[in-house]
Amino acid sequence: MVSASINMTVSNPAIQPPAAIVYVGVSAQLDITLQNETGGAITFNAGASPSKLTIFMPSFYTATQLQQMQVNLASWNYSYSSSQQALILTYAGASGQTWNSEATLAFSITSATSTNTPTSDTIQINPTNMTGNVPIQVSAPLSLNNAPQPGNATLPLQVWLDAQGSVYVSQQGDPLQNTLFLNFKNTSNNPLWTGTTLWTGNPQVIVSFVYGNSSGALAPDSDKSSPQTGSAWKISGAVSISQGNDWQVTNPSNSAEYPHPFWTLTPANNNIGIIGTGANANLSFDFSQIVSCTPPGATQMVVQFTGFKKDAQTLYNDAVFVLNISKQNPPPTRGLLNFFSEQSPLVTVNSPTQAININLKWTMFNVASVTLICSFPGVAPITISYPNFQPLGYDTTTITLPGTPENTAVFFTLQAFSGKGVYLNSLQYTVFITAQIFVDPRDGKEYPTLQVNNTLWMTTNLDWNATGSSVYNDDSNNEATYGRLYTAALAKQVPVGWRLPSQTDWNNLIAAYTSSTDSTAAYKALVAGGSSGFNAQLGGSENTQKEYSDLGCKGYYWTSSDENSSDTYYAQFSAASQSITTQAVYPTNYLISVRYVKDIS
Repeated sequence: MVSASINMTVSNPAIQPPAAIVYVGVSAQLDITLQNETGGAITFNAGASPSKLTIFMPSFYTATQLQQMQVNLASWNYSYSSSQQALILTYAGASGQTWNSEATLAFSITSATSTNTPTSDTIQINPTNMTGNVPIQVSAPLSLNNAPQPGNATLPLQVWLDAQGSVYVSQQGDPLQNTLFLNFKNTSNNPLWTGTTLWTGNPQVIVSFVYGNSSGALAPDSDKSSPQTGSAWKISGAVSISQGNDWQVTNPSNSAEYPHPFWTLTPANNNIGIIGTGANANLSFDFSQIVSCTPPGATQMVVQFTGFKKDAQTLYNDAVFVLNISKQNPPPTRGLLNFFSEQSPLVTVNSPTQAININLKWTMFNVASVTLICSFPGVAPITISYPNFQPLGYDTTTITLPGTPENTAVFFTLQAFSGKGVYLNSLQYTVFITAQIFVDPRDGKEYPTLQVNNTLWMTTNLDWNATGSSVYNDDSNNEATYGRLYTAALAKQVPVGWRLPSQTDWNNLIAAYTSSTDSTAAYKALVAGGSSGFNAQLGGSENTQKEYSDLGCKGYYWTSSDENSSDTYYAQFSAASQSITTQAVYPTNYLISVRYVKDIS
């Protein structure tokens, strides 16, 4: 398949770094660059049938707004066509002028202002009356965002495509269906919506592609009224893996007013957190029935987030992610094409009994069965058969690994077979498990942990049987839940690599779970049974007269911050007020609970 391509890029120089984004109500300059990648020179014609560049702007510009735009390019005349609602550049230079291979043609569109609601669309340019291997049209995405505002938050998200966004192109009459997997990950310690009541407004994610027949486009969209195989209108979006996050996908309708297809992803109206944390921090969508009868090359998916709020008082700035898609020729032989996971290959466990779920995906070409082999002890091989397999197939499975107290690499080997059981090929995927578990070298006891920002915290109370420590009320039944109680001096006897948290450490921990709308949020999250997994215990205290108090009512934890030689600050969890304070001190010979921390990079 020979590529006739003109590569088109769009950027707004007022945004740093420059990007294909304009803001609602803000006049913008759009810098357009066209690069000749057709493999040969293109000749411009003058005279009665001059060369033209017909520019169709995104549908979020009205006819009035289009008429206000200006385009300047040396040797070209600019005009506006009201019948086409298009900007026209007409060549006015010497006939026979050439646009050499790999050379660029650059111009700017000024006074581009839209007052529409945020959305994404494309700029399409149709070159005509030129001599050479010229494509019918080229296009590039442009997103309309709300302008960033002081005080707004930044969306704490990672957005990516599985398998580097690979798509196999098809020959006419031999369609290969592809699926792209789009993933979101919440990278913060809090859900995307941190308010205590249900969010309001219209948060949505708008997904679009680059459309056309060139190597820089995924698929054409010019057959809206009657989409054929290979049309962008045929692509179907759906929720793939929700991980506790209820979302919906609205696919484009070719009966709607919009000239280009886009997919709208929205949280369900009962999805309080929008995207959660921990095991619920990931969300995946699949875009299937992609048939690309275009030349191999690079194209893009545009993912626009708009209308999201952090809480009732704080908005998130709109965000646009441009994800690369690699269009490739299909493989010449049968077998596995990709083997990957939507998760990071670096897995952290914080407890020796924590089960580890590894979600694996693969793409394959004319495969009848696969066998998956795992190197982790006790995990048996599994075989999956495909009695009615498609030429291009996809599948997924989840392998659950038992807990481990050690750092280890786990190797997954996927083998492909034909219908006669003949081995085709194999691919391997490796997961590296980091066990962030504190093993006390003094007695070998293991403690689970929790990472908050760059600090690792124990999530159970210290239970080192040091001389001078005690168990609440001298009752051994209390030790399993509350650990032991220590003086400040004993608390500061910490194994190498760990330390006693300072007053600042405790304040930073509390701040990570504080909400502007709920004064008790940090207590609820950090106390035993709370959403954070920190599991602070209300283990009480022992004074110098060996009097015990406050079990089940208050939890006290030493800090490393001394007020003076005889008094040290502590962190207090109070069930009555559902609060956490760090401003009070105890005499250093009082006995209270201890947690250690470790700094990580």
